[in-house]
Amino acid sequence: MNSPLKSAGLAVTALLAALCLSHPAGAIEIVAPKDGAVVPIGAELVIQVQPSPGDDIDRAYLAHSDEHMKHNPQTGYFEQRIKLRGDSLGPIEIEVWSKNSKGVVSTAKVTVHVNLPPVLPLISLRIHAEQRKLVLEAVGEKRDLQVIGEFPDGTVRFISKATFGTTYQSRNEKIVKVDPNGVVTAVGSGETIIVVRNGDKEAQARVIVKPKLPEGEKKET
Repeated sequence: MNSPLKSAGLAVTALLAALCLSHPAGAIEIVAPKDGAVVPIGAELVIQVQPSPGDDIDRAYLAHSDEHMKHNPQTGYFEQRIKLRGDSLGPIEIEVWSKNSKGVVSTAKVTVHVNLPPVLPLISLRIHAEQRKLVLEAVGEKRDLQVIGEFPDGTVRFISKATFGTTYQSRNEKIVKVDPNGVVTAVGSGETIIVVRNGDKEAQARVIVKPKLPEGEKKET
C-alpha cells in the first residue's frame, strides 16, 4: 500500500514529466504577433520569440534571413522589427527558427491576416494615362478602368477594385455605366465623364461612345 508521502512524490514526478513534454528542449514560441492577428496593410510588426524555460538558445532567426534577432534582456525575448510590403494582402506566414548548444533546431510559425483600412491613406490617385480618354466603338463594349494609387510608404499599385475603397460614378448613365470595380459599359452614343474617388482623392476619365458605321455605309453630311 502506498504511503501518502510516496503518492505525493509520484504526483509531483508526473507533473514534472508533463511540464517537460509541454516545453521540450529547444522549443520556441512566437508570442507576438499572435496567430490569427489582423494587421493593416504596410504595417510595421515587432516579432517576439520566447525560448522554452531553461533552454540555452542564444540566437533566433526569421526564416529566409541571415540576420539574427536581437535579444531583449528586459523581456527575455528575441525581437525583430519587420515592415510588411505595401502590396501584401490576406494571410501571411511568419516563421522563425533557433538552435541551442546541443544542436537542436526549433521552429515556430504564426499566420497574420493583412487587411485594408476603411479608407486608404493615399498620397495621389490617377487613372492610367492611356485611359484618361476612352473611345468605345460599340454599344455593349466593356473596358476595365486601371486606377493607380500612391501610398505614404512609397508603394504604387493598382487599386481599381472596390475592396480598395475606390468608387465610380458616371455622369450620364444613358451613355456609359460603370460597376463597383471600374468596369465601364457603353450604353448609347455620346460623351460623358466618369469620376473616380478614393478617400479625399479624385480623378476623371473622359469617355466617348462612337459606334462604328456598318462597312460600306457612309455617314450623312
